[in-house]
Amino acid sequence: MKQKILSSRRSLILDPIHPTDYLHLNVTFACEQCSHFAPEEKTCTIGYQAHHHLMNNQVKLYERTGRVAFCRFLEID
Repeated sequence: MKQKILSSRRSLILDPIHPTDYLHLNVTFACEQCSHFAPEEKTCTIGYQAHHHLMNNQVKLYERTGRVAFCRFLEID
């Protein structure tokens, strides 16, 4: 009998944004809006995975689900 190995990685927490807020407010939710983002390399300078939080991926996710994956370490200037 094979034993299932559980992943220690947590899934993304997806937060809902009301469509009116998404359209009319300047909601900060993508790496490109963060002070910790290195645009040349498209990486996070404090070591977090940027792939899921990039603007293009976030917009696609919102259009599909009405939710975005806010980075808990997002810092704006």
